Amino acid sequence: MNKVVLMGRLCNDPELRYAGEKNSPVTNFTIAVNRDYKNNEGKYDADFIECEFWGRKSEIFCKYMTKGELVGIEGSLRLNRFTTKDGENRSIIKVKVDEFTFIPQYKRKEIVNNTFNSNDVFTSDVFEGEISESDIPF
Repeated sequence: MNKVVLMGRLCNDPELRYAGEKNSPVTNFTIAVNRDYKNNEGKYDADFIECEFWGRKSEIFCKYMTKGELVGIEGSLRLNRFTTKDGENRSIIKVKVDEFTFIPQYKRKEIVNNTFNSNDVFTSDVFEGEISESDIPF
């Protein structure tokens, strides 16, 4: 089984191009995925993962996602081998994306003002400090 599920931030704006005889849409992007432990300096390191997304969904992804956005992706690993102009054999591992999920980020004042819907996903950085009964929107 070859299945990958990742959540990370886009390192740059996705790049859309059209390839092949059928002019199929393909989007390339890199996500930074934080590791779950701190380094010697007390900071989290990240892995930078190359991703490739084919088909109509890749156009939608490219239209709505920008650098810094948090995204969840599902797909599989692909090993691409190639030879450079200098004759060196190289390989690169990419995630071939099949599905993606927008993961919206909210500031606390947006939650208090009820500018969200109940299906939205919240992250741990949403609530900072104490929460009173009046802050809870339901």
